[in-house]
Amino acid sequence: MENNQGEVIVKGELSGESEIPFHDDLKFKGIIALLNSIDKKNFLETKNENKFDQYVKEIEETINEIKKYSHFQGNRI
Repeated sequence: MENNQGEVIVKGELSGESEIPFHDDLKFKGIIALLNSIDKKNFLETKNENKFDQYVKEIEETINEIKKYSHFQGNRI
């Protein structure tokens, strides 16, 4: 993933058998694995609970948007 300046800010690799074009099933598995690795306690201990809440809200909003469309940022179902 790149930021607005084109700099890589997140880099990762997924591997495994995929049943869906463009490996979208593996992408979901990767996202779930990353979400399961997040510990809210770290945000609380560093007094950054607002960032945790902001990220959770962004995730929820993104999920709601991808549910609306058959193609991300594209055609409604």
